[in-house]
Formats: sequence, C-alpha cells, structure tokens
Amino acid sequence: MATWGGVLVTLAVAIWSLRVARRAERTARQDRNEREAARVSAWVAAVWSNAAPDDLAQKSNVLVIRNASDAAIHDVRASAVMNGRATEFRAAVCPPGESFATWNPPGSRHTWQFLAGCEQLARQDRGISPFTRSDRWRLETLQFTDALGARWEYRSQHGIRPVT
Repeated sequence: MATWGGVLVTLAVAIWSLRVARRAERTARQDRNEREAARVSAWVAAVWSNAAPDDLAQKSNVLVIRNASDAAIHDVRASAVMNGRATEFRAAVCPPGESFATWNPPGSRHTWQFLAGCEQLARQDRGISPFTRSDRWRLETLQFTDALGARWEYRSQHGIRPVT
C-alpha cells in the first residue's frame, strides 16, 4: 500500500512539473515572439537636399519603416497624420532594413509612393530627420504580419501587441 502511495505522489509531482514546464515554455516563446515583433518600428520624417536645404521643391515628408528582424514582414498597414490629415499607408511586403515611402500631398493621384531603401537617401545626398514633437506629422499605428504568420500592431503611446 505504501508503494502505491509513493507511486501516486511521484506521478502527481511529475504531472505538475510537466504543466509548469509547458507554461514556462509557452511564456518564453511569447516573450521571444514579442521581442522579435518589437524589432519593427516606424516614424514620420522630413527629407531635404543637403545641397540645397532651403529649396522647398526638394523637401518632402516620408514614412520610415525599420524592420530589424531577419525576415520580411507582410501586409503592412500604417495610419499616420500627415500635415494634420489622417492617411493610410499599405504595402504587401517590407524587407529587412530601413525603408521609406514618400507622402504625396492632397490632390496627387496616389497618396504614397512605393517603398524604397533608405540607403537611396544617402546616395542622393539627402538629409532625413524624424518629427519628434508635432501633432501634424506623426505615426498613429503600424500593423504587420511577421514571417511566422502572427499579426502585430504598434499603437503610438501603447507599444506593440499581438492582434487576435
């Protein structure tokens, strides 16, 4: 009888340990996924020609997306305020690295130009500076799907969270 009691206690401890280990593994996986998703960020910035910084015709405003993960992100959607107006940006894919899309003012055929690599700005001798304190130029939200198929949303002032 004492042997059966010992077996039952051992079995109960093993089951409990397995549950604790699975919960810890699930939590660690969620933390890893969230850290990886946090490697994607975006902001609104001003761009100008370094050769003619005062030339208004050479100034533009852009949405910068920084994908510091090792894989492309998909179904990218951003809500931004551009010159005081809410606007939506969409891209099917954004590769690793820093990319930008130039905003076209109202009246243009398309609101945004295609994504391009930020290294183009350096090759074209253009300067870039983020808007850090302007309600008229800011990112509101950024949504994307990571390489594992998980959907994420960054919300200004609230951080990143999974979309369920």
